[in-house]
Amino acid sequence: MEKAVSNVDMQECMSAQYAVEDKRLNVAYRALLAPLQGARKNQLQEAQRLWLKYTEANCGFYADPDGGTSARLAAHECAVSARAARAAELEELVRVR
Repeated sequence: MEKAVSNVDMQECMSAQYAVEDKRLNVAYRALLAPLQGARKNQLQEAQRLWLKYTEANCGFYADPDGGTSARLAAHECAVSARAARAAELEELVRVR
């Protein structure tokens, strides 16, 4: 991001970071889900569905249609940050299991 000189550069950087965090999130989620069965498995799946729904709604709010490029960047940053935080949370749950 420090090397970005334009909004396009920033978007590309955030897209790359989004891919990294999304992959990290999915790896942690699968690792946590794998040993679970029955109600606990269903509980995690439901929590993840609700987390996704919340994140989409919350980050979507940042994408103010009248906010121009800065609103799009803020929405993208929201999505990246949310995935990074959720990945860290799931990784910690995997670690303490």
